[in-house]
Amino acid sequence: MKRLSAIVIVFFVVLTALPVSAFTPDDDELTGSLKKQYGPMRSWEAEMSFPNYSGVNVHVWYARGKWRQEWQAGDTASAVGIGGNVTGACTAGQFALSPLFVWMPPNPLDIWKSWGVAVDMRNYGFCGNQPCFLIGAEPGDDASPAVQLNNEDLTPLLVRYETSAGLTSVEFFNHKTVAGYSVPQKLVVTVGEASLEVTVKWIAVNGADSEELYVKESLSPIPCAEPPAPFDFLRNSFRYPSSQ
Repeated sequence: MKRLSAIVIVFFVVLTALPVSAFTPDDDELTGSLKKQYGPMRSWEAEMSFPNYSGVNVHVWYARGKWRQEWQAGDTASAVGIGGNVTGACTAGQFALSPLFVWMPPNPLDIWKSWGVAVDMRNYGFCGNQPCFLIGAEPGDDASPAVQLNNEDLTPLLVRYETSAGLTSVEFFNHKTVAGYSVPQKLVVTVGEASLEVTVKWIAVNGADSEELYVKESLSPIPCAEPPAPFDFLRNSFRYPSSQ
């Protein structure tokens, strides 16, 4: 009798565990929650530095997909663009892209889908040692394009996608609250077997809306030299995810 009772209990636990995925939010709920948390964030301004490359800083402005970068390492090298496209730069060659650009894009659910993330696949699991919301991959899948979100405030913990350079992931750590928004203070960018650690200092939220910041006419007409490493890693290996 005790054995039968134990079997019934195990069977009941399995049955009640199976529908967990049914409680994940649908498209409207997820879009509404993301809009509530980050929709009012029109723009931001931050500064990136690199623990393994002293003396190199990058000032970044971002507004709804448009961006401006100023690499500072003695001299200054500037560029403007939108998404993964550079529309103007002072360097003669290709300009590096910032991994911050994939953090929280406008209309995130649609954008993640265009990046190859199977947004209809949604699960709860653990990211490191914290519970999280998984989009695009089952727990334990470290290869499929995916987005991992904090369970409570939906801030991205990881964005992973495929590019011509290989499997690329950007992980976000050490979050703090700035102007009511949870933002990361550390990134780890991994492309294939190579990785880069980035420290982020947030300067302003919703204070970088000026259109003049993002037009190529705002750049100096004087050509500039290519900044030192890790500019070359981000230029050669880091790719903004392409739409599919």
